[in-house]
Amino acid sequence: MIKKIRLLLEYNTYCLWLYDENDAIIDNENPPEWDDDQELTNAFMAVSDLYDTFFVDNGKEFLFIGCPDEKTYRKLEDLISRAVDILVKKNNGKYIIQNDIKLSDLFCQPYGEAPK
Repeated sequence: MIKKIRLLLEYNTYCLWLYDENDAIIDNENPPEWDDDQELTNAFMAVSDLYDTFFVDNGKEFLFIGCPDEKTYRKLEDLISRAVDILVKKNNGKYIIQNDIKLSDLFCQPYGEAPK
């Protein structure tokens, strides 16, 4: 039984992780009651898709390059905020929501410091 929804960015995966009452991972997808919810799915897929652009994965190398600029950072920030708002409204207290998305970890030095 799902007890917690964890928000976590991982390359090439959906960023909702479902955990049971023993804190074991069930899957990374929408809870069953929201399985067909396109608004929620599209919101988190937009986050995942943009996050995936922060990597090089060309068959020869796999490398995290980070967020290229402040504009992209702000876009990701807005996408995450929108997706979390949708999730919180749908959740209505049913599950624990643990947000482990750390925006400050997404900037790499050649492009400058992460915005404050």
